[in-house]
Amino acid sequence: MTCDRGTHGHESGGREGRCCGAAGGSRPGRGREGLIEPLVLVALTSGSAHGYDLIQSVETIAEGAVKADPGGLYRTLRRLEESGLVRSMWVEGDSGPQRREYAITSAGREALGWWQRHLSARAQVFQRIADAAGAVVSAGDKERS
Repeated sequence: MTCDRGTHGHESGGREGRCCGAAGGSRPGRGREGLIEPLVLVALTSGSAHGYDLIQSVETIAEGAVKADPGGLYRTLRRLEESGLVRSMWVEGDSGPQRREYAITSAGREALGWWQRHLSARAQVFQRIADAAGAVVSAGDKERS
């Protein structure tokens, strides 16, 4: 059985169906905002963290290409938690109130595997487009010479 759209050649449900919004995850392909989910999952593989630390980790991992909006990050964390990809717990703050800390679950690690495959496939497509565009630009430069 294929995903809801039936054109991607993978199984529906579970992690493989995520491109069509199955399993409660975001839909890839929404620009930089669509990268927050895999960035958060990658960041949490280093250990549990609270929101502020995750914002810094996301921006570091993305080398500044993605700026994490705090509101968007917390919405993503809630969605990931509802999907069972992360879990949260309240911990005592060093100085001040309790803070919510997030950790990746085994399902989150599985989802990260899906993201790796998905992003690698997209990177190949982007490279083919860049190569084709480069060939056109080079041909145009030779014609003008």
